Amino acid sequence: MPAQRRLRIYRMAAKARVAPGGVLPDFLIIGAMKSGTTTLFRLLAQHEGVAEPAAKEVQYFNQPDNYARGEAWYRAHFPSSMAMKAKSAELGYRAVTGEATPAMSAPSYARNAAGLIPDARLIVSLRDPVERAWSHYQHMRRHAIPDRASFSEAIDREFAWLQRGDRLTEDNYREVAPRLHRLGYINRGHYAEQLEHWFRHFPRNQFLILNFEQWTRDPETTASRIAEHVGLPPHRLPMTRANTGGYASRMPQECRHTLTEHFRPWNRRLFELLEEDWGWPS
Repeated sequence: MPAQRRLRIYRMAAKARVAPGGVLPDFLIIGAMKSGTTTLFRLLAQHEGVAEPAAKEVQYFNQPDNYARGEAWYRAHFPSSMAMKAKSAELGYRAVTGEATPAMSAPSYARNAAGLIPDARLIVSLRDPVERAWSHYQHMRRHAIPDRASFSEAIDREFAWLQRGDRLTEDNYREVAPRLHRLGYINRGHYAEQLEHWFRHFPRNQFLILNFEQWTRDPETTASRIAEHVGLPPHRLPMTRANTGGYASRMPQECRHTLTEHFRPWNRRLFELLEEDWGWPS
């Protein structure tokens, strides 16, 4: 490698505050937001065969500014090839690494990921979209730049955006993402549309799609399923919930009714896609 290019890579790594020369990830936890992805990541990270990245959520494939930093910047978040080989030799089987960026609705995420890591194992946790919307809203109420609208105002605002034809695309992401991604309480719950997009970029057998309500009731079975999916031996793992902040109030009933009716056809489309009915109103 030319000295000038090597110096550039080290400077990028220094800017990221991580070590240069890392491997590419074996798995991605891609979403959905507020569906237990942090808990899943921590559950998986407790397996002795997982080498953790420098950050749980790298935000590379979905964020244009980070993606522009290039592959070397992304690799810098993961252990080196030498470290992975040493860990694998110690274990007696191949160690893996990965990250969790729960932004599956970002339009560039699937294409960018498929271009660099086409063999990655993908993990998706989906929550009843009505409950997910309320959890997302509560998250944004506590955000450094909070959403000050009431929940009723927030969903009316988003319905207005959707009805006028606003859609997230790779071309308009910078303009529309603040609305339909950051504040996409409804849009992020259109799971079938998002998965159909991902299935155009990755084979279906590379996905493990989990029902949030189900796996949180049986974390041990889920841990085994995830380990098998990413190529690890079974391992008994304790369940540690993350990001489980309580809510000061309940979802208004009129909002629940509005969202339940909105998501019925979307849920039906999801169940047809998965060939499995999870019991959400459809």
